[in-house]
Amino acid sequence: MADATTRPEDVDIGQLGSMFGVQTRNDPDYLEYDIRGRGYTERLFFNCGASYLGFMLGGGVYGTVQGLRLAPSNAPLRVRTNALMNGFGKHGATAGNAAGAVALMYTSFECMAESAELDKLCGDQAWVNPVAAGALTGGLFKAGAGVRGAALASAIGAGLA
Repeated sequence: MADATTRPEDVDIGQLGSMFGVQTRNDPDYLEYDIRGRGYTERLFFNCGASYLGFMLGGGVYGTVQGLRLAPSNAPLRVRTNALMNGFGKHGATAGNAAGAVALMYTSFECMAESAELDKLCGDQAWVNPVAAGALTGGLFKAGAGVRGAALASAIGAGLA
């Protein structure tokens, strides 16, 4: 009767394939790496999500204060709670949506500026891409306010970047 147990040193791991992370080909396996950091979609999701969440909470706190301030002081607790929740929902959603839209535009314009290599065109200056993206974002966000409003928002966007 033959021994059914096999010693570990008798097993050829190369025959098991890539199940255990063993390479079967001779060329090296490289990880993909973008020299400029995260890709467009990763930055877009992070910027939009963080902006929406932060401004929704900030606007909600402002709306909560406004709701408590405008609620009648002698009203029952149920009415004051309703005013509080209405204020949070109204101001939080408005601020969050606006911030998410601005983050979407800013990230898109910044990616376009990186693709066009504006920083290389301006003498390898690192500040050019964010400033151009901020100016375009401000101008587009307030384009409906007329030329003067869009120019002012563009200057503010470039200054904040």
